[in-house]
Amino acid sequence: MPACLLWLTCLTGRITFKWLMSQFCMAILRKKITVVIKQGTLEGLCYETRLLKKPYARFLGIPYAKPPIDDLRFKPPVEHPGWLGTLRAFSEKNKCMQYTLMTNKIVGSEDCLYLNVFMPQEEPKEKKAVMVFIHGGAFNFGSGSLDEYSPHYLLDENVIVVTINYRLNVLGFLNFDIDDCPGNMGLEDQLLALKWVKANISEFGGDPNNITIFGESAGAASVHCHILSPSSKGLFQRAIMQSGSMFNTWALNLKHREEAFNFAKKLGCEEDDPTEIIKYLKNVSAVNLLEASKYEDENDFLRYKFLPTIQCNTVRNPFLPTHPENLVETAPSLPVINGVNNMEGLISLAGYRMPKIINLHKPEEIRKFLGHEYSEEAVNKVKTFYFNERNIENEITKLENICNLYTDRYFVKDFHRSFNHLLKRGDGTSVYYYEFKFDGNINVCKNLIFYSRPELRKSLKGACHADELNYLFYGTHFGFAPKDNSPEMRMCKIMSTLWSNFAKTGDPNSPSGLEFTWTNTTEDVPKYLSIDEDNTRMVDGLLYGSRVNFWEELSKSSSV
Repeated sequence: MPACLLWLTCLTGRITFKWLMSQFCMAILRKKITVVIKQGTLEGLCYETRLLKKPYARFLGIPYAKPPIDDLRFKPPVEHPGWLGTLRAFSEKNKCMQYTLMTNKIVGSEDCLYLNVFMPQEEPKEKKAVMVFIHGGAFNFGSGSLDEYSPHYLLDENVIVVTINYRLNVLGFLNFDIDDCPGNMGLEDQLLALKWVKANISEFGGDPNNITIFGESAGAASVHCHILSPSSKGLFQRAIMQSGSMFNTWALNLKHREEAFNFAKKLGCEEDDPTEIIKYLKNVSAVNLLEASKYEDENDFLRYKFLPTIQCNTVRNPFLPTHPENLVETAPSLPVINGVNNMEGLISLAGYRMPKIINLHKPEEIRKFLGHEYSEEAVNKVKTFYFNERNIENEITKLENICNLYTDRYFVKDFHRSFNHLLKRGDGTSVYYYEFKFDGNINVCKNLIFYSRPELRKSLKGACHADELNYLFYGTHFGFAPKDNSPEMRMCKIMSTLWSNFAKTGDPNSPSGLEFTWTNTTEDVPKYLSIDEDNTRMVDGLLYGSRVNFWEELSKSSSV
């Protein structure tokens, strides 16, 4: 989850009237592009990319589903029937309802199932590769908006980019194991958006048989889920998973029924019949639903209540009919990029959490951190491995190891399992593994976390969770763009080239070459690409091998 990016949601609404008028005037003057799809006629506007000034057209706020309101609340999405006349796709529509972490304000709307399409206008005119981005946010936050994900750098590489909204939190993931509330509505939204892309993207100049889905954090877990789910078969040809998988502990709620009944009681519903409970909840305002869903456990981290779930066989067409690990054998083979950032766990050091975790080296705090699934023996092993005397001799080394512990527990150990599953298919499908560690000036998450502690920003080297996104997308909320001929601009070129090459051919090295070659990894010969600007290179061996092995042994010997 790009948790530190969520800080900026508190800026929502700080858009001046002058800015709105300037956008309105530009919309009048810009060249318009018309596209006709099954639902009706769309009109988009032409722009230039931020860095290379290449022309592109964008279509914003395209409805791909009926608004999931009234009787459609908690149900799988229904295809949008279309519209009369021409839909002017000049501006974005609502974000899906969510509360902001820093302000606790409710933002967005239930009517939120929209997507954006960005299409390069340069020659040649042959069908272009398509990249569909699924945003992160712990399945509780975020959107596909220009605020965070304006794909200028990818558009420079002549690919079509689609960003989507999907339902979040209780509105997207409440599960009572009945057809009126089957769970995984947010994943079903993504599925319908992918079907929309498959059916319509050729009208935008895209190749419906050359679609890559990619996502970060919860978006990466979503990508993994689409790889595994029988429902998504045939809708895409390649996948990129950035810092997340369905095997991560924060990506799946195995106690969804208990959470659902507790939630209903919190809202005053004493019914025992799920059908009656859903009737009751459909009459509760969306704002009150969100208020009641707020996460209250200050001692925990990345453990939200409303997440993807394993669906009961009592619901029609379950998207996730069994545990993700049970779907690996039947999943289709396709090329995959997956990887992590070297300092994912820096998000645990966000200012409001710092006082809670600075003493994580103490046994009683390690015990809270590990939870009930690990024994007292595990507590001692974790303390020895991460917090020996050398590792806590000063604030920097202590924080480095706290960061490593969070990185390993919440990202690396389970992400590595998903990586192994991809390799063990043994069918020769290419799997590319990476570590992103570039520490640039537009690493927005890291900059925000250490805003008041610049000395820590300088001393703790590497990339925080979600920092790689700033080299694939330009966020208008942030306003941070790379300077000409800077290391940051070179990293934008590296990331956009690798990702777009892969989308075009399944090979990140072709058609546009770089100064290095990214070779795929195998189970017998593990290797990964270390992405670090001028020092980007292939590294032999298992990424974080000793740490991965530690957690594997810990799980075998010290689980309760």
